Amino acid sequence: MDVDIPEIPSRYDAYRQGLREFIAANLPQLAFKQRSGLRAPEDPEDVAKLRRWVRSLHDAGYGADRDDPFEARISVEELDRTRVPYVLGNPLVVGAIVHFGTERQRAAYLPAIASGEHIWTQLFSEPDAGSDLTSLKTRAVLDGDCYVVSGQKVWSTWAQFSDFGYLLARIGSGTGRDGITAFILDMDSEGVTTRPLREITGTTDFNEVFLDSVRIPADNMIGEPGSGWKVAQASLAHERVTLPGEKERDLAGVLVRVARDHRRRGRPAIEDGAVRQQIGRVAARNRMERYLGHQIETRAAKGQTNEWAAPLVKIWFSEQNLEVADYALRLLGGRGALVEGEPLAYQDGYLQDAFLYARSWTIAGGSNEILRNVIGERGLELPREPRGDR
Repeated sequence: MDVDIPEIPSRYDAYRQGLREFIAANLPQLAFKQRSGLRAPEDPEDVAKLRRWVRSLHDAGYGADRDDPFEARISVEELDRTRVPYVLGNPLVVGAIVHFGTERQRAAYLPAIASGEHIWTQLFSEPDAGSDLTSLKTRAVLDGDCYVVSGQKVWSTWAQFSDFGYLLARIGSGTGRDGITAFILDMDSEGVTTRPLREITGTTDFNEVFLDSVRIPADNMIGEPGSGWKVAQASLAHERVTLPGEKERDLAGVLVRVARDHRRRGRPAIEDGAVRQQIGRVAARNRMERYLGHQIETRAAKGQTNEWAAPLVKIWFSEQNLEVADYALRLLGGRGALVEGEPLAYQDGYLQDAFLYARSWTIAGGSNEILRNVIGERGLELPREPRGDR
């Protein structure tokens, strides 16, 4: 069987009910409004409240890092419904530290991430090295017991509030994958400057990070010198499976609700045969995407993962999500141009924001164009794409 996702046994009903009661009693009230996608608050006070929220979940035994797989599934399902962040920053470093970190690193950082004490940002992409990380130019030079790092990173979520950064830099004079090394960066280090970027959505979910002769202790390296490519690929494979949460995946349900709430030629749009056909098409593709995700989870549990399976799910979801956001706005008609805060905006402009944000899913975790090359070259064993002269 290539998919084996067992139902949650009834003995876990008490755990689910306890979590629901805990959420009802402790959910923080924030100025931050969760929108579609992976978003960050702008108010430092909200960040402080979220740290306390994650810590309270952890202390009460309801965190998403539960060892019991059924409890972990329940936590994710129930916490997703709150639309309040319960994982702060970019947690991809967890896999890197678990698989490649030292005992000291595991002890120092993993518990603090789980409890919300530490927020992390990912410092991979650069202005000229996004999906193609082998082009990165940030360099680290050994000086005594420290590496001195200079360069620029971009598209780093939560960087303005992060305590630590999961950094890729190049040591030595090699090119391509040669010399790429992973480091733990204290974001309070001298020489680190963070600048939030205002996006088309009007929010500042991403940042630029400038590194000017920043000193990083040598024992903050993750893995061996020059092994950063292997470390990063393990993290990115996880990201490409987990990018969309369950709240992002009910794409057919989104269209059903919009079509019921809006009219075409004097009657609800849901009664239009063409609209129903489009929703049916989305529902079918939605079911396939879920199946692919469950298939990869099953294979991962059996130690049968490969490099190109996760990119397939990421491409499938991100392109369907963009298509659905576009179609939802067309169902809304002129109302789809109204943004958050305008009196007639549908769901306070949520779908308009989702449409603007949807394009980023096709880029995050590796652009879909690059991932198609991964699938073709590593999965189907097609000839490598010409890389051109450098």
